[in-house]
Amino acid sequence: MNKHIIYLKKSFITHLLCLMLILSMTAGLTGCQLTHAISSVTGNSQTSAAKEDNQDFSEYINELFGDILSSDTVSLHAYVEHPSDFGIDDYDVTLGRYDLDNPDDTASYTDVITTLKSFDRSSLSARQQLTYDQVLKYMENELEYSDLYMFNTQLQTTTGIHVQLPLLFAEYTFSEKKDVDEYIELLNDVDGYMENLVNFEKLRSENGYFMEDTLVNEIIESCNSFLESAASDDGVMISTFNERIVNVPGLSNEDIASYKTSNTNAVNNHVIPGYQKLVSGLTALKGTNKYSGGLCNYPDGDRYFQYILSSTLGWNKSVDEFDKLLDAYIQKTMLTMQSLALKDSGIYDKFDTFSFNMTDPTGILTDLKKRITDDFPEIEDVPYDIKYVSKALEDYTSPAMYFIPQLDNLDVNSIYINSSATSDDELYPTLAHEGYPGHLYQTQYFAASNPDWIRYILAPGGYVEGWASYVEVLSYNYAQTGNKNLNAMYAANYATILCIYAKGDIGVNYNGWTENDVYKYISQYGFDDKSIAHDMYYAFVSDPGNYCKYVLGMLGFEQLKVRAQNELGDSFILKDFHQYVLDMGPIQFDILFDNLEAWIEKEKNKTI
Repeated sequence: MNKHIIYLKKSFITHLLCLMLILSMTAGLTGCQLTHAISSVTGNSQTSAAKEDNQDFSEYINELFGDILSSDTVSLHAYVEHPSDFGIDDYDVTLGRYDLDNPDDTASYTDVITTLKSFDRSSLSARQQLTYDQVLKYMENELEYSDLYMFNTQLQTTTGIHVQLPLLFAEYTFSEKKDVDEYIELLNDVDGYMENLVNFEKLRSENGYFMEDTLVNEIIESCNSFLESAASDDGVMISTFNERIVNVPGLSNEDIASYKTSNTNAVNNHVIPGYQKLVSGLTALKGTNKYSGGLCNYPDGDRYFQYILSSTLGWNKSVDEFDKLLDAYIQKTMLTMQSLALKDSGIYDKFDTFSFNMTDPTGILTDLKKRITDDFPEIEDVPYDIKYVSKALEDYTSPAMYFIPQLDNLDVNSIYINSSATSDDELYPTLAHEGYPGHLYQTQYFAASNPDWIRYILAPGGYVEGWASYVEVLSYNYAQTGNKNLNAMYAANYATILCIYAKGDIGVNYNGWTENDVYKYISQYGFDDKSIAHDMYYAFVSDPGNYCKYVLGMLGFEQLKVRAQNELGDSFILKDFHQYVLDMGPIQFDILFDNLEAWIEKEKNKTI
């Protein structure tokens, strides 16, 4: 096989589903889903969804949902427009804080575990049992690794909070005057938030866990890029506010002018000083790192990497087993490419001519909606907006992002495209990842099932991003090349690329690979550009496990599909399998596998 077929991409896919990482600062959580069948969500809708629901359990789970979301207002507002409709009546307007006095406090986990176990699982409805299993598995995992809190930095070079915060504020919806008032109050909290963040990094430094200078420099450069444009009228914090404020119902011209002044003052007096505090604080900590390279070079770093995979995937495998799974899948995709080449000896020459022949985002999403109907369950049409990342953030932001809608405002869906990181030939699969049948489609489908609210904020990243990566690879088969073999070749090639990145992620963070080791590994596939190895290496060091989340999650769905195909044979229907995965909703892979056999038996009975 011509090994030069594999094309590594510097940008890769560091797509962010909903950018709710502020939430992880307070409770180690990330989450993001929603949809169309719920036009209005009230405090009673969840408990009345099924007669067999255990009312006491529903009340507890909804209280837990409110307690978690109340920790920071950006996350609260991202999920709900009217907190009181969800039983959340008393909350502070804050960006959240690290508890520097008790950073190792585990009471929040033990309390939840104890309360959950006080319920008789058999007394719960089928829907509630899934919620019970997911929450318990999540909390037990967090408790098991809670002593590793010192690794929990929010400052990754590409996905860190310094990059996300301006985007989160740009997407902060203004449906009523309350939203604007809370928004201004949150801007006024940025400097205090950043000061707390710096103090936590100082604590990490004192204990030997602070990042190496190469990463610090990149984060500082990103912050400075934001600061250069933040105070200008066309800066993202000013321009996006001015665009939104004029559409808020009930505001007079005087109100609008006053709010514009308040916003500008908050940006100048709190947001800009907050970023300046972050820059100066990180600058002062340069040179204090005691370790460098991947996580395994730090005390208990290999265990923390295991935690990352366990937390995002919920799949009972060791890191070594995941590593072997990647090797097996790379071998499989390479053999697929060889087989396709045997069918068409000229396919390598055609490889460089592959194109989706579509570059308009709206046209691409319309095309995707039509093409997925044979293999995916239908959902109702959902409104969405295509937006573009601010120029000041392009160099430091992921290629594309999907922002979740609020649970009580489900028609607001935004997909951001980073023009500098997403080329025209990547736009089709990128929008399959972010839109149909990826994040937008999956979250909308899930919300239509009216699940317990807490499942939105505990959605495992391995399911969420793994699904989006799984369907992204599939989307290459939709290319209008007139050559199915060429499409399949490109899909297999891209799947191989993803696995190469995940192999590097494990290699650096668990097996101690150096930058040169990364170079040696990718050189096996014909790549001699050391700058690619350099970029890959520091991406792995900066955000350990991020690529595994996307890729091992994708392989989780592939493994589920293979098991179902082997059991069902000719009775296997891809659309029905996808419906099983979507009906289960974002959940740990162990639970997906545990419930698969029952689904298979049901499918077998359909053919009898």
